[in-house]
Amino acid sequence: MSAKNKSMMFKNTPAIAIAIMLLSFLGSCKKEVFSPELTREFSIQSTANGANYDIKVGLPANFDPGMEKYATIYVLDGEDNFDFVSNQCKEISDKNAVEKVLVVGIGYGKDRSIDYTPTKISSETGGAPEFLNFIKTQLIPEMEAQFGVDTARSSRVILGHSYGGLFGANVFCVDNELFGNYILLSPSLWFDDLISLQLEKDYREHNKDRSQLVFMGIGAAENLGRMQAPFEAFYQTLRDNYSDIRLTQNREEDLDHMGSKNPNIIKGLNYYFQNR
Repeated sequence: MSAKNKSMMFKNTPAIAIAIMLLSFLGSCKKEVFSPELTREFSIQSTANGANYDIKVGLPANFDPGMEKYATIYVLDGEDNFDFVSNQCKEISDKNAVEKVLVVGIGYGKDRSIDYTPTKISSETGGAPEFLNFIKTQLIPEMEAQFGVDTARSSRVILGHSYGGLFGANVFCVDNELFGNYILLSPSLWFDDLISLQLEKDYREHNKDRSQLVFMGIGAAENLGRMQAPFEAFYQTLRDNYSDIRLTQNREEDLDHMGSKNPNIIKGLNYYFQNR
């Protein structure tokens, strides 16, 4: 190779490297999508709050409700989490040869700060009772009618992060007969002066002897007082007062509120599939 060609090669190398890194970066930023052929979509208008909710259902391969009843994982913040959860469920099911599930992504109707918070402390909070009513009286019956899913409490999971985790924790407290499994990720239990801890205490006698599975995940880098202390208090309360609970917690080292979400989704789903 001539000196001129060598010079040209080394001159262009940085640009090529930059281009490769840019393509890699753009690829990593591409939104994960679940198989379109296994996704069903529909909308329901809530009779409780008037909002319209877009629903996505992720089906397992060879879905056949005539042959078996499927468990369901109801995923909050569906726009952000449906595809990731659906793909992880498929991967875990395939890898471990375990029973498959339907993933139900619930889109936004009201603002999430309204739908996911249990008490009204501002004009943008306090709609959780109506949102829960929608899930209980409309969405779950629709899933049972249209997809033939298992109607047992033990076959239903609710998964939520941040305000979604708060909503899941409050469903655990105030309507424990609806879901038998809870994946609570970085739950905002600080909300309204720790109202969730008070609700747990208020409803404990109704709930403490039921069979339940609870996974609690958080990032170790999340705020110590605002996030970690209520998280640990809720965990210890469940550990000490519930006689038939499968319970675990996980802290993702060096990860913050958003960074810990997907790793905890993976660990939460694995815990569910291994212990249900």
